[in-house]
Amino acid sequence: MATAFQVAQSSSLCRLPLEILEKVVLELVDDLASPLSTLPLLLTCKCFYQFFGYKTNNPLYAKLFRARFDGSAVARRFGTIPSHDPGLSFQLRSYCSVLKRIRTGDIHANDLVQTFWSCFVMMMENDGKNRYQLEMAGLPEFVDRFVRQRLYENSENGWPAENEVNSLAMWLLWFTSTEERLRAEAPAQRAQMTGLILPYVLMPIRYAAYFAPHTHFSLPLPRNLPQLPRPFPVHIHGPYPQYRDGFSAKMPFYQATDFEVCIPLASVAAKLKYFSRREVHPVSAPPHLPRTREHALQLGFTMVCPTQEDIQELNEHKVAEFIPKTAWDWWSAIGDYNKLRPEELAKHAPSARWDDDWNRLTDCTHLFTPVLTKRTHYTPGLLIGLWQGRMLCPNDTHYGNVMQTAQMPAAFNEQTVGLTAAPIFMRLREYHCMDVEPNRPIPGGGPDGSGGIQKAWFPDSMQYQEVSHGFAITCLERTCFYNEYVVGGPDLHDESNCRGCQYRGTSEMVFREDDARYLEVLDEVLADEGMDEVEDSDEEVIHEQDDTMDEEDSSEADTEMSTEVQGKLVIKRKCNGILDIILVGETDLRHGQAWHPYKIYGRVREWDGLVALIRVPVSANPQFLGVWIFTGYVVGGQNFVGNWRTTAHPGEPVTFESAFVMSKRD
Repeated sequence: MATAFQVAQSSSLCRLPLEILEKVVLELVDDLASPLSTLPLLLTCKCFYQFFGYKTNNPLYAKLFRARFDGSAVARRFGTIPSHDPGLSFQLRSYCSVLKRIRTGDIHANDLVQTFWSCFVMMMENDGKNRYQLEMAGLPEFVDRFVRQRLYENSENGWPAENEVNSLAMWLLWFTSTEERLRAEAPAQRAQMTGLILPYVLMPIRYAAYFAPHTHFSLPLPRNLPQLPRPFPVHIHGPYPQYRDGFSAKMPFYQATDFEVCIPLASVAAKLKYFSRREVHPVSAPPHLPRTREHALQLGFTMVCPTQEDIQELNEHKVAEFIPKTAWDWWSAIGDYNKLRPEELAKHAPSARWDDDWNRLTDCTHLFTPVLTKRTHYTPGLLIGLWQGRMLCPNDTHYGNVMQTAQMPAAFNEQTVGLTAAPIFMRLREYHCMDVEPNRPIPGGGPDGSGGIQKAWFPDSMQYQEVSHGFAITCLERTCFYNEYVVGGPDLHDESNCRGCQYRGTSEMVFREDDARYLEVLDEVLADEGMDEVEDSDEEVIHEQDDTMDEEDSSEADTEMSTEVQGKLVIKRKCNGILDIILVGETDLRHGQAWHPYKIYGRVREWDGLVALIRVPVSANPQFLGVWIFTGYVVGGQNFVGNWRTTAHPGEPVTFESAFVMSKRD
C-alpha cells in the first residue's frame, strides 16, 4: 500500500511503499541502538521527515517500542486503549529520554524525580527487555551513587526523609540488586550502604510500613468523616500511625496525561535490601551443637534446640529472594504459546508477578475513595506452603532510648539498638469465604476493642475449627464456612451458585471510569452507614450500576479495557466469588524442634492486600515466648515483607516492633 503523504519527493527512494521503508528503518535500529537513532534519517529530506516523524507515523514507533521494551504489563493491566500506537509511541520517546539521562550520570539533575519514576515503572513492567535497557544504560551504578551521596539531603534531625525521590531510590536499589553485585562489594561499601538504609528498616515510628494503618480492616474510610482519624501523638517522632492519604504523584503515562500513582513505601524496599546484604555471610554453626536431630536424641537432648543441620538449612535458603532475570523470549517456554490470544499470553508474562503491587499503587492513593475496579491486591493462594524468614530483634532498652530521642544518634547502627536476628518458619493454608448461600464473612475487628490487629482483625468472640471439608468459624452465634483453597486445584468459584453472578446474570463485572452516579450514591450510603458496612454498601451500588450497563463482548482476561461509541473507558473483570480470605498454619515438626512450635492464624485486608498473622506458641509456658503479630505485604509474588510486634501491651498503639522478611520454600 503506497503512502498517502503528499510531499515533494526529492529521491526515488521516496516513491517506495511506506511498508518497505519502515522495514529498512527497523533493520537500521539494531538491538543495542536507541530507537531515537532515526533522527539522522528524519533530517535527510522533507519526504523522510514526513514519513517517519513522530506526529505522522505512530505505528512505526509503536513497533520500535515493542521491539526494544516490554508491553505485556500495560496490555494486561489497562487493556488495549493505552497500548494503542499513540500511547506506545509516547512511551518510547519517554523511555529513550530516560536512558539518555541515566547515561549522563548526573545525579543532581533537576528532573531526577521524573527519571526515577520512569525507571520504576519500567521495572514494574519488566519482562526482560526493560531491565536489560536500564542496566546497559548504567542504572545500578547511577542509583547506588545517589543513595551514597544524596539520600540524607533534606533530613530531619539527622533522619533521612521519606520523600518521593528517596522512596523511588530505595526501590530502584532493590530492583537492580543481584547476588553477583552484592558479593563484588568491598566490606566497607557494604557496611556504608547498610548504615544508610538502616533507619528505614528499624524505625516504623517514622517511616510508614503500610498504605493505611493496620488498625483499620474496613477501607476505604467513610466519606462523611470530617477529617482523618486522629493519630496517637508521638511528640518526638511525629504522629503515629501515619495516614498517607494523597501521598501520591501524577505523571504522563502512555495516553494518560495525569496518571496518579502512590509513592511506594521506602521501608519495604529497604528491608529487602538490608536482609539480602546480611545474607551475604552465612550464619555460623557453633561446634558444640549436635550434628543432626538423631544425634541430639542420642545425646539425650529432648528440649527445643537447633542442630548444625538446622543452621545449614538456614543458610541454604535466602529469605530475601532477588528478582530473577528473564530472557526476552520468555513466551517460548510456554507450550503452544502461539495458540494463545495476546491477553491470555500476557497473563503468563514475568511482569505478572508485580500486578498486585502495581494495583496497590494505583488503587490505594486515597483513604476515602472506593476502588472502583476491584482489582486484586493479593492473588489467592500466594501464601500457601512453607515460608522461611528472619526477624530483627532489637534490645528493649537500647531501642527504647532511640525511640525517645529526637536527634538521630551520630553512630546509628545495629550495635546502637543491640540488634539480633531470629529465624521464622511457618507452613500456611488458605481458606476462602465464597459468595454463596448461606455464607457471610465474619465482621472485622476494629480499634474499639473488638479484636482489631491484636487478633489479626478477628472479633473477640470468634472460635474456629478446621474440618475435613473446610474451615468453620463461629462468631456472635453465627457459623460461617470457608472453603479450602489449594493452588492448582479446582476453582472454588461456581457461577451458577455465586450470588454476585446470579444478581448480574453474568460473571462479568463492569465499571465506567466516569460514572459520577456511582460516587454520588455511595456518598449517600456512607453518610448513613458506619465504617463496617462500607463493603456491603459498595457491592449494592455496584449492582445498581451494572443494571444500567450496555452488554459488552465477554473476555477471558481477568481485566480488560474497551471503548464505547462515545470513547469512554470501560473496565471489565471476571468475578472470583471471594468475600474473605483467612490463613491458618503451624511450624513443621522438625522446625518446631529447632525453633519452637507455633500455631498461626490470620486474615487478608481486601483494600490493599495487607496480611496479618498471629503466631501463638504451642508449649506449656506460652508467656515465656509471647504472642506475636506479623503484618505485611507479599512483594513481587515471592517475598513476604513487613513488621512484627508483640501483644504484651494491647492498649498501646506504639509498641515494640521491628522488621521481618520471608520467602517461599515450597
